[in-house]
Amino acid sequence: MSDPSQLALKIDVDTYVGLRDGVPALARALERRRLRATFFIACGPDHTGRAIRRLLRPGFLTKTLRTNVPGMYGWKTLLYGTLLPGPQIARSFPQHLCALADAGHELGVHGYDHVYWQDRLASLAPAAVAAELQRGLDAFCALTGRPAQAFAAPGWQCTATSLGAIDAAGLHYHSCTRGTAPYRPVAGGRTFHTAEIPTTWPTLDETYGRIGTDAVVLQRFYLGQLRPGLNVHTIHAEVEGLRHLPLFEALLDALTERTAVVRLIDVAERLDVGRLPACGVIDAPTAGRSGTVATQEASA
Repeated sequence: MSDPSQLALKIDVDTYVGLRDGVPALARALERRRLRATFFIACGPDHTGRAIRRLLRPGFLTKTLRTNVPGMYGWKTLLYGTLLPGPQIARSFPQHLCALADAGHELGVHGYDHVYWQDRLASLAPAAVAAELQRGLDAFCALTGRPAQAFAAPGWQCTATSLGAIDAAGLHYHSCTRGTAPYRPVAGGRTFHTAEIPTTWPTLDETYGRIGTDAVVLQRFYLGQLRPGLNVHTIHAEVEGLRHLPLFEALLDALTERTAVVRLIDVAERLDVGRLPACGVIDAPTAGRSGTVATQEASA
């Protein structure tokens, strides 16, 4: 008999508006269904406007137009860090973090400066990577009063250097890659100890306009992604929490009739890390996204 399916909702909060507006909306939707999720919060400034550099990447402009990024994020957000100063994300809304924790949701760190990590990680020296990771962990601890147990890399960008910094930080697990099942990452000739729980499904901003824009078509697509064992679906507070909230709620209703919803920390606590497969991490393209993302290879 195959394993029953489980669905972990990994909610990434990249921006000021995502935490201000998207997170409360998602929290209400989850509360109505008595569901708990894992929220990864960008803990430093919103510098979304600096992502303008990505226009040089193949596919970035196409994705921006396909998903109507200005309509989702708002023009003000797209100027943060350039023409407008970048507001602090987590520090501006500590009440939202407290409300999430009080409701039983898991909280983790989604970097300090999201754009800086996503766009600059590969070129940073080891000391700079460790410092950037620690800035996010320190800000999280200062705001919540407890150390973070988990880290999710902005933009699914990770390297042997960042994996080493995460190991050194002593986190319970991380969710930095795209893949199929939990594993121990192998990169740069090293096998790392901290368990990785990868995102297993495409995100809505990767599928919207590419698979279709009709809610029924998209819902059918995601229901077709459900497999035995662990499924991890990354939600963005700026996408499903705002313009596409009705689509997300309809999908939630359909999914919860077919699978159990869990938090990532609940999955991590049941893992026997020593018995997890060791898998390589490579940079690979993924449909609907510009550039590459860290991706799980077959077992080493």
